[in-house]
This record gives sequence, structure tokens and C-alpha cells, in this order.
Amino acid sequence: MSEKSQLTNLLKEELFKKVYSKLITSDSSLNNDEKEFILTSAILFFRVYENDKRNKNFFKLAYHIILKYSLLFNEYKPLYDISLQIGFYPICKTIVQEELIEIKSIDKALNHITVENFYVNDREGYVQTLEQYNSTKQLLESKNNNLAYIAPTSFGKSSIIKDFILKGTYNRIGIIVPTKSLLIQTYNDIKKEKELDYKLILHDEMYDNQEKFIGILTQERATRLINKGVSFDMLLIDEAHNIFKYNSKDYRGLILARLIKLNKTKEPNLKLIYFSPLINEVNNLKIDNSQELISSEINHNLKSEDVFLLENQNVEIFDKFTGSYYKIEENIEYYNYIFKNSKQKNFLYHFKPPKIEKLAKEIYERLSINIESEEVNKVIETLKNEVHENFYINQYVKKGVIYIHAKIPNLVKEYLESKFKEITELKYIIANKVILEGINLPIETLFITCTNYLDGKELTNLIGRVNRLNYVFKDNNLSKLNPKIHFLNKEEFQGTNKVRTKIETLRNHTFKDLIRNPLLANYDIDKLYNNKGELDIKGKVKIRNKELISNTEFLVNNNSEILTNRIKKYFIENNFDEFYSNIDEVISVIENKINKKDNSWDSLNIIEKIVELFIKKLTDNLIDFEIERLKNKAAQNYYTNYIEKTQKQPLNLNIKNTYEYFKGKANSDDPYLFIGETYGEEIRYSKVYKSKKYNSEVYVNLSNYKNKVEKLVNLAIVKLKIEDDFVGYKLNKLIVFLHDFKLISTDDYNNHTYGTTDEDLIKLAKLGLGVNIISKLIKDKQYKNINVDNNGNLRSNQQFNDYLASQAELFKFEVRKYL
Repeated sequence: MSEKSQLTNLLKEELFKKVYSKLITSDSSLNNDEKEFILTSAILFFRVYENDKRNKNFFKLAYHIILKYSLLFNEYKPLYDISLQIGFYPICKTIVQEELIEIKSIDKALNHITVENFYVNDREGYVQTLEQYNSTKQLLESKNNNLAYIAPTSFGKSSIIKDFILKGTYNRIGIIVPTKSLLIQTYNDIKKEKELDYKLILHDEMYDNQEKFIGILTQERATRLINKGVSFDMLLIDEAHNIFKYNSKDYRGLILARLIKLNKTKEPNLKLIYFSPLINEVNNLKIDNSQELISSEINHNLKSEDVFLLENQNVEIFDKFTGSYYKIEENIEYYNYIFKNSKQKNFLYHFKPPKIEKLAKEIYERLSINIESEEVNKVIETLKNEVHENFYINQYVKKGVIYIHAKIPNLVKEYLESKFKEITELKYIIANKVILEGINLPIETLFITCTNYLDGKELTNLIGRVNRLNYVFKDNNLSKLNPKIHFLNKEEFQGTNKVRTKIETLRNHTFKDLIRNPLLANYDIDKLYNNKGELDIKGKVKIRNKELISNTEFLVNNNSEILTNRIKKYFIENNFDEFYSNIDEVISVIENKINKKDNSWDSLNIIEKIVELFIKKLTDNLIDFEIERLKNKAAQNYYTNYIEKTQKQPLNLNIKNTYEYFKGKANSDDPYLFIGETYGEEIRYSKVYKSKKYNSEVYVNLSNYKNKVEKLVNLAIVKLKIEDDFVGYKLNKLIVFLHDFKLISTDDYNNHTYGTTDEDLIKLAKLGLGVNIISKLIKDKQYKNINVDNNGNLRSNQQFNDYLASQAELFKFEVRKYL
């Protein structure tokens, strides 16, 4: 009988069913006999696990019972005793510190002293669990070159990364993070270590032949560094589960696997360490079958959540151990339920930006009291002056509500995240998966308003964001170990998909690794089909250019100067298959164009050169609609202006100009604006989007909003972020190609990429400062007052500090991230 069936069958025992249901529903009417019975049951469940370690859910059930019991009855002796036995030492420390039990026995006092002295992380001062201590020790002492640390969030990953670095055994270290948004967070964490004698680099172009460096890089930037002849002695892979991914919108897994393969070829003794909370079978991380992986795993979490479902105005609590639902409340309206169950810091999840904005508006409109706070007022003034007075969030902040998603400018998003963390009165954050990877926010409860596109692993990771352990033990608040997770079923936000089906996936303590990356040893495309012969729910696994993308040997061994091979190698390294079908045909056309380039080439501006090389005669092969748009003269003019002027201007000026453009377009003969799939409302003919397999609603008819200033302003904000992403992720890839193949000069490249040709300013830009920041430093003649030191840190003199103090808040916020 399976473990799940055994747990379900517990409810056949009437006394257990009666007492357990009381505990699960927080009914405090248990008598002494019932209390003794349920605690004895928990001890028996621990023994089931001890007899067979595969029965992990019996361990979790036992711990859940004791945690719930101690919190419900304010009786912490059972929790202290069991935590001491199973090695949950941070709980023991808190119980003693807060005097939640009376310690009479000298033995127990000595036990506590031993725990405090032996299991404290000396460098960072936090108490480790027994399992955490042993796993960390095993990892750090291992002589194996291929390691994995599989642990829930808050179990010391960043501390282990620093431990490996501080051992000083390795000179060329790469910390690979999946997204640019994680770069600065990791950078700031690493640079706190004063003992480090390494140059810190955040960009491949910051490398300048240093013998010792730590590269905090995305997989793309690290790959470019390897392509320049550099290799790493040690790679630390953060959020390593991303290596499994590969689809038409996410190439990170493919690039990451290729990075590891290339580095191993150049450095056979590479020390490789994977970090993830979401790996089921560590061998699935292998890039080839010769790789021998040793894993250190944390199986037991100190947190154990309660799961609620609001459906048809009725509330049930779901018990993930027995699979039972218990009704606890009736006739409660959707938003009243949210307010009733809100805590100090609340996270409402939805995947779609327009729905996120709608939820924020609905919450705001139902809150009655404006916040009187100097800090909140300062946020409002900052957003009004430096974003736009009609930015939706301006008014929402008045009542403690903010939202973030990927269509908000990065600077504004990071600023709002920091303020949500710092300001007590900011109570609600509405967001999507931007919050999943690496963002450490003080979230106390979670409302999941839509389960679409969340698989079991992502759902578990999302829940793990609530009450991170550093906040639990900082506040010494053990109730936070039992976070409240609320699923809300309302068709307006959830659609018609069944919430219960998704909730019930939480009964599994493991989730299969779904390997979509063809570069991994265990990739098998047949496993991705369901029994109807269709590819899995995540959508089509692209195999259009499989031979090309899998050809790592070609990258390693081909040093040919033949132009065809150079272009092909470049296309593989930089994933140009996201732009084109039939890559070999495309390469042939581009090679021919380069060979036949004449004097007329020099008279073209940068966008015209892109069109000439990558679009003309290739429209039949183009599969990226945003790139295809560049065949239109209006689009060419727009992006020429964007690169030469827009990206150098302050955000508020760009929003104002874009709004004015929208206002004119709304009253023109052609009011249709390309806005992309997320905000698109209408269909217009396009060669690429004519097929049903594409979401063809990528335009918005601005004439529908010509009298709605607020709507047009917020569309302008979204549009600018879309264009910023397009230029940053796609257009710049084509510009880099032009430079790498000497089709434009270095000065042209620097001007278009960084907005300057000054080497000192370019160093600042490579650190991460935006083109608009650099442009302002030039204008204000301040760039000589800051510099990058030998270790890659941004330094400033007193003159610059005085200057910065007088600047606008967002400008100060951006610069201070790096100082």
C-alpha cells in the first residue's frame, strides 16, 4: 500500500478522525484524553518514519500535529522535546529565549548550551538544524567535484556559497544566477565579506585578465566570457532547476547546460555545485553520463503550512496528509475573506499583469482608511514626480497596496520591493512569478488567486516564499512556522480550471523532474508526451533546430576561420534559433551579405544595418514577430530614436512623451498599437501571428481610450518596459553580432549600447548603471567623482556624495545599490 493510501486510511479510525479534525480546524475543545491521544499518535508516526525513511509524509504529519498542538494550546513542551530529538535546534533556542517553557532539568539546560555552541553558524550567527549542519559539513568537506545542495528556501544557501569562496582554493569563480534581477542582490551579499581578495565582476566585459575574480553572472554573460577564452575553476549554480527548462520563451536551461559543458571541456577539474529547492532526482542534473554527482539534501522543513480554499463563499481547510477537506466557514464574500485573513504583510498571487493590476485596484477601493505616514507620502511623491502623476500605484500606496510584475520598469519594481520590505504600513503586494526566484520579502500570508501555469514544484516554491526562516527567528515568532495559504476560486481571476485538482498536488512530497532540455543526459522527448500523443502542458518543446542547439562538440572543436562556421558557431552560442527557422539557410544568406558588403553599408544607421543584414530576404525564415516588425519604416524610425535618444532620457520624460504620442495616435486614422500578448486586446494581420498556434491579440486600439488619461499613461509605462526588454534582450543581441563581426566600430557599439565612448563611464555601465543614469552623470559633470576600484566596487568622493544627496529618489536609489 502506498504511503498516500496509508495516510488516507488513518481516517477509518474514528477516534483519530474525530480528534485530528479538531486539531486541523484549530478547535481548542480537545479534552486531556484527546490531547494525550493525538500526541501519542504523532510519536507513533515518527516511528513509522524511523523504520522506513521513505515514509517522509509520516514524519511531516507527526511534526505538523505537534506544531499545531503547541501553537493552539500555547503548550510548547512537546514542541521543545521533539525539536531537541529531531534536531530542529532553532526552535529549541527560541522556546528557551522566549521562556515558553520552564527548564528545570540540568540535563536539558546542558543540551541547550550544547546546541547553542555547536550548531551555530559562527560567521553569520544563526542556529542550524541538525540535518542542515550535517549536510553543510558533508558538502564543504567533499572531495568530489560535482555536488548538489537540495534544500528549501532559507536553509543557508548564500552562507554555503560564501564558505566555498572563503576556502580560497579557487581563483576563477562563477556564481551563475538565472536573471539580471538577481545579480545585484547576490553582488551586495557577496561584497559584504571583507576577507574576500577577489575582483567582483557583474558583466563579461568587466573582465580584464584578472588572476582572481568572482563573476556574479547570468548564464548568458558567463557564456560570453568562456567564448573569450576564460574558464572557471568553480561554478556555483543558483536556482539549478532552471536547467531542466527549454521552450520558445525560456532558453536559460539550454544556455546553462551549454555553459557547463564548455567549461568542463576547458577545465576538466571544474568544481561544480548546484543549488535548488526543487530537484527530485539529483542525477537528472547530469549533462553527461560520466558526471558523478554527490548531493546533500535537507528533507525536513521547519515550516508546515495550513491550506484553505474559498469557493462559492464557503471556506474549507485542506489536510494534505489525509486528503480531506473540512468546512470551517460559510457565506463570506471574496474580498471580505482576504481582509479577514490578512496579516501585516500579504502576498496576492496572479500570473497575468492586467489581472494583477485589477486585483490591486479592487483591494484599494475596498480599503477605507488612507495611511498617514511620512515614509508612505515620500513614496507617493517619488512616484508622482519621477514616474507619472497618473501611475496607478500612486493612489494605491495611500492605502498600503502595491503591485509588481515584469511589465513595470526594473528600477520602479526594485524600488517598490525595497519599500514593501522597509515600510510597515505597506500591507499588500500583488505579484506574479517575479517574486519566485531570490526575492527575500517579509511575506506572512499568501492568497493564490489563480493556479494556471503553476505546476506542483512551482506551487511549492511559491508557498516557500511565505515566512522565510530568517524572518521567523528574527522575530522569535513560532506561529510563523505554520503559515496560512489561501486558494481563492473566483472565475474572474481563476477562470474555469479546477482549483481543487491543483491543491491536491500538495499531497505529494516530491514532484518529478520534467526534463525539456535536450542537452541533459536524461533528456527523452517521448516522456514529454501525454497519453493523447500531445506534448506536455507547458507547451511545445522546440526541436526545430535540435541538431544545431545540441551541437556542443562543434562549439568546442571548431576553430575554423571560415565565415560560415564562425557564423554558425555564433548562432549556436547565442541562440539565434529563437529568431529564425531553417538556420543553415539563414546563415548562408547572411554570409553572402557580409561578403558582398560595399561602401553603401557605412552610410546606414545602426537599425538600417540590422534590417539589411538580418531581415531583408529572410522574412520567410523569421519567426519572431518583434524582429519582423523592423521591416516597416515606421518601426525603424522608432527604434533609431529609441537607441539614440529615448534610452538616455529620464523615465518620467519618456513616459510623458510616450503618452503624448499615444494621445495623438488615438485620434489618428491608425489608432492600433502593438503591445504584445500580455496586454493585447485585438488582432491585426501579421505573417507570423496569422496561425492559430500563436496568441494573435497583440494590438490595442488606442481610440477606445482617447479620453482616459490614466489608462493611456499606464499603457505608456508598460510599452516602455516592453521596448526596453526588446532592445535589451533582442535588438542588442543583433548589435553585438555586428560588433563581433567588425561590421560596426567599437565607438558605434559603445555609443548605442552604453550611450558614451568614455571608458570610465563604460565601466560604470558594465557594473549595471543604466544608460539614462550615465547620461545624467555626463550632463552634471559628476562621473569623474566616482570610479570602480580594483575589486569591482563602486567608490565615490565627498563631492559626489553631496551631489547625490540632492538628487531625485529613484536616481539615488539606483546609484546607492552599487555604492
